[in-house]
Amino acid sequence: MHIQANYSLKKHNTFKIDVKAQYYVEISRQSDIATLRSDLTLSSLPWRIIGGGSNMLLTNDIEGVLVHCAFKKLKVVKTDEDNVWISVGAGMKWHDLVTYTVEHDLWGLENLALIPGTVGAAPVQNIGAYGAEARDAITRVQTLNLYNGQRTEFRNAECNFGYRTSVFKQELADKVLVHRVTFRLRKLHAGHPNLMFEPLKNALSEIPKSELTPKMIYDEVIKIRQSKIPDPEIYGNAGSFFKNPVISPAYFEEMLETYSDLPHHKTLDGQYKIPAAWLIEQANWKGQRHGKARVSNKHALILENLGGASGQDIVELSQMVQNAVDHKFGIHLEPEVIII
Repeated sequence: MHIQANYSLKKHNTFKIDVKAQYYVEISRQSDIATLRSDLTLSSLPWRIIGGGSNMLLTNDIEGVLVHCAFKKLKVVKTDEDNVWISVGAGMKWHDLVTYTVEHDLWGLENLALIPGTVGAAPVQNIGAYGAEARDAITRVQTLNLYNGQRTEFRNAECNFGYRTSVFKQELADKVLVHRVTFRLRKLHAGHPNLMFEPLKNALSEIPKSELTPKMIYDEVIKIRQSKIPDPEIYGNAGSFFKNPVISPAYFEEMLETYSDLPHHKTLDGQYKIPAAWLIEQANWKGQRHGKARVSNKHALILENLGGASGQDIVELSQMVQNAVDHKFGIHLEPEVIII
């Protein structure tokens, strides 16, 4: 366990915003929480949780205790003829986990390659990309209560997974720390590629589906992501800043009258999901700047720190984009990124 005071978070958020935490703590064991709570000063302060900082925008210094799970152990807990269950420490980097699974010819996480952040953030955010979501493979999430260290395990159905959300992001936000996540993955002979994302399907169309492997999907996903998403090491960003909005069938038909080529995805409940990036482009905000913050000219769904932008600069830019889309389409863009 490590405790640091007045600690810079610039290296702990992918927007590279230079703010400080009053106290920053790395926890690896259940007993660490009880030890920290025994300190009257720390116990009296508010506590917050941070993972890899890849889905948050920090706008101010953080008062209180910022807690990070540093537990990274991976172990195989069960296997059968077709499946492998692995339990993974929340502090492990997400992409390292995906790399491990494809190197062991396991299906389930390959479409989620190169997503920044930690394993612990995956169930909180229910991360997703290219036709897959974390909830598709998660079976259990083990948490530690931030007040007393009590261990609780949540089955998949108890996590209330939704589009980029979960019980850990809603009712239990900053109340429980994700410590371990268990995934059920399919062995090579028992699984199959997820090619719901059309560009991925097209890129691999010359290879018979029966010959595809998790590593092939993984490699292609990385190529696609690198072609579309700016490297946060160059321009600080948190990937998709806004959620893709969902509109009613009636409004979808109304929009089609003006935009016959309107991209969309019909949801299971009959609504229509519209790409936020398309709406932003149509509102002429792709590549636009506000001070040292910019809507990426590579992908309109991404807001970038060009160097030296404050969190407030990026908030103001996001509000300008929201207002422009709202004015043009009557659609409100909801941030996917957590603003603190």
